[in-house]
Amino acid sequence: MSRHGHGALIALGMALAVGSLLAGCASSSPGPTAFLVPAPPAQSTEYLIQPGDSVDVSFYYHPDNNQQNLLVRPDGKILLPYIGEIQAGGLTTPQLSAEIEKRYAVTLRDPKVAVNVKALNVNRIFVGGEVTRPGFVTFVPGITAVQAVVQAGGWKDTADLQEVVLLQRVNETSNEYRPSKLNLAKVVEQGDTKADLVLGPSDVIVIPKSGIAKANLWMEQYVIKMIPIRISASPF
Repeated sequence: MSRHGHGALIALGMALAVGSLLAGCASSSPGPTAFLVPAPPAQSTEYLIQPGDSVDVSFYYHPDNNQQNLLVRPDGKILLPYIGEIQAGGLTTPQLSAEIEKRYAVTLRDPKVAVNVKALNVNRIFVGGEVTRPGFVTFVPGITAVQAVVQAGGWKDTADLQEVVLLQRVNETSNEYRPSKLNLAKVVEQGDTKADLVLGPSDVIVIPKSGIAKANLWMEQYVIKMIPIRISASPF
């Protein structure tokens, strides 16, 4: 993932985390109205080249034109001699090979090429909110929401597992995310593994505070610290 992509994920995670703190202590407070049904995980297909990957381009009959360690730019393009920029992001290696051969056919005879992804960009998932270690966890195919939360140190006692917010990138080339909700309490308390969604690369998970936790925070900030009284036990 590119540095820009990491920054976008951090901004999204922080925005939701702050929003959950400011939601108020009343359980009847209106929540977001634009939540959607989580999108199903993408089917396992041939690897698509991504920004941040490094690729080698080898010419079968014109080795002088070989290129190594070409970095796929954030816009998904690479730069090749004589033909200039060419789109690589979002393509498979055979698709990119075919496109390069097509472009070089104007200047080279039989420009058969092979493309090899030499270094993969590491995809990450952002986990924030009421977890022990908010931040990025490494994405591996098949990782679920609960597994990602566990990698972030697990949920705190103040976590509301019934109202977990999931943001999924609309597509590989966009920074637009679609919001949905997960009820991970079903997984943890009832063993319902069907509620544990398989995540995709660049997904964002934010676990909000529970209603009781928000009420305790309100009590701590606006009552106990402002009024010289001593409370032996939490009223919530």
